Amino acid sequence: MSSPVPSPDSPDNPTLAVLGIIRRDGRLIVIQRAKTVAVPLAWCFPGGHIEEGETQAEALVREMREELNVVVEPGERLMTQTKHDGQLVLHCWSATIVSGRPTPNPLEVADVRWLTPAEIRSQAGLLPGTTEILDAIGA
Repeated sequence: MSSPVPSPDSPDNPTLAVLGIIRRDGRLIVIQRAKTVAVPLAWCFPGGHIEEGETQAEALVREMREELNVVVEPGERLMTQTKHDGQLVLHCWSATIVSGRPTPNPLEVADVRWLTPAEIRSQAGLLPGTTEILDAIGA
């Protein structure tokens, strides 16, 4: 019998998440979160929580399929960002789309865009921490 997913409010068990950094022709995919999810309508990199028993790479593939209707090939872990006094740990991975065209799942994503790093930095409604990710990955 497997143990339940730890509570995100537990100080000893941070929420683990994965983000996909997908590049094409000098641009990166960013999403605008749907109105019904946490931090509604904020712009950020696609991704989400790592489910119990999943590896980071498996979570990346699942999240890109769920949010953008694409199949990706995970690349390498580019960086890790810790937020909210250690309660959220974001693992940022490079990824390559191997099939599908990015199409938002309206339950999770309001819009999807390919933007240059400069366009991302100037995007209104950018989720805090996004520019720090750009800095860390040299974009």
